[in-house]
Amino acid sequence: MTETSWPFDTGDGARVDPVRWQSLVTPGATSGVIGRWGDSALSVSVSTAQDGAVEVAPGKALIRGVVYQTDQPVTLTLNAQTEPVPRIDLVVIELDMAARKAQARILKGQPATTPVAPGVRQIDGGVWQYPLAQVTVRRGVTAVESIRDVRTLIDAGRPPAVAATGVPTNPVPGDLAYYKSASSGAEELHMYAANGGWSIAASIGRDRSYTPLLNWSLQDRYTSVGRYQWLSSNTMAFTANVTNTSGFTWIASEGRPPFSITLPTKSRGGLVQVVTCTLLNNRSQTNENTGGMPNYAIGTAYVAGGSTCQPVLQTTGDPSRGGDWWTHFPKSSTMIVSGTIIADYFHEGT
Repeated sequence: MTETSWPFDTGDGARVDPVRWQSLVTPGATSGVIGRWGDSALSVSVSTAQDGAVEVAPGKALIRGVVYQTDQPVTLTLNAQTEPVPRIDLVVIELDMAARKAQARILKGQPATTPVAPGVRQIDGGVWQYPLAQVTVRRGVTAVESIRDVRTLIDAGRPPAVAATGVPTNPVPGDLAYYKSASSGAEELHMYAANGGWSIAASIGRDRSYTPLLNWSLQDRYTSVGRYQWLSSNTMAFTANVTNTSGFTWIASEGRPPFSITLPTKSRGGLVQVVTCTLLNNRSQTNENTGGMPNYAIGTAYVAGGSTCQPVLQTTGDPSRGGDWWTHFPKSSTMIVSGTIIADYFHEGT
C-alpha cells in the first residue's frame, strides 16, 4: 500500500486535484445553502417572467466541498404536462465532477394520483444532486400548483436550518437540524436516528399552548387551558386545567361515560401510562356546593393509547374501595392533569 498525504507545497502533497479536495473537505463540511433562517438564497418560486417555469433566487451553496453561486435569478422551464394527474418535480443543484461544473436543473417526476418527488443521484467523484425544492405541477397543464422548500441552510457550524421535517436529504444517524414551523412559530431541534428517521429531539424556547377538551356535550360550560413541551425524542410533558363554569355539578351517570380529557398529542399504543391528576374543589365548605366531593381529591390519569386520558380519583370515606373513574365535576372546581408521556410520533399503533 502506498502512503500519501496532502496538502503540502512540495512533492506529491502539492497535487490537490478535485478528487483529493473532496476527500479532504467533505468529512467536515455539510452540503447546503449558505445562509440563515429566513434567507431567500437559492429559494425557488414561480417565475413571473415566463409561463410554465420556476425561478431560483440568487445565492450560494457548498456542495461536497464545491461552491455553487449565482448572482442573478436562474429561470428553469418545466417539462410539458398533459397527463390528467399531477406530478412532483425536484429542483436541484447538480454537481458533475467529470464536467467540472455545477448548475441548477429540474428533475421531472412521474405523474400519479398521489405523486412523489423523484430521487437524486449522489455519488462522490461523480454526479451529486442537491435538492432545493419540490414543485407540484398541476394535472393536465404545465403550471405550478405548489412549491415545498427543502433547502438546508448552513452557517458557521450551526445546526442546519430546515423549512420542513425530513430534510436534509441523504441524512446519516446523529444529524441535527433546526426547524421552525411557519404556521405556529414553534422552534425545535430534530435529529435523525438509524431506526426511526427524523424526530423532535427537543423543543426550543417557550412551552406551547393547547386547548384540552372534555367529553361532554356542554362545550360552552367549561374553560380549559393546556401547555406542553417536547423533552426528547417521542417524549412530551404536558399540563391540562379544566374548570366547570356551568353553575351546577355534572354527574356522569345514566349511561354516560366517565369524564376524559384530550392530550396535546396522541400517546403510544400497546401500553398503559399513568400521569397525576387532582380535583381542586375548595370553592365552598358546604356539601351542597361541593357536589359531595372533598376540597382536594388526589388521583392518577389513565393513558391507554390514543388522544385522551381518563382521571381516576382516590375514593374517600372507604379507603378499601381504592379509586374509581372521575364521574362528578362540582361547579367551579378544576381538574388538573399533569405528567410526561411517551407519544406516538412514529405511528407505532399497538
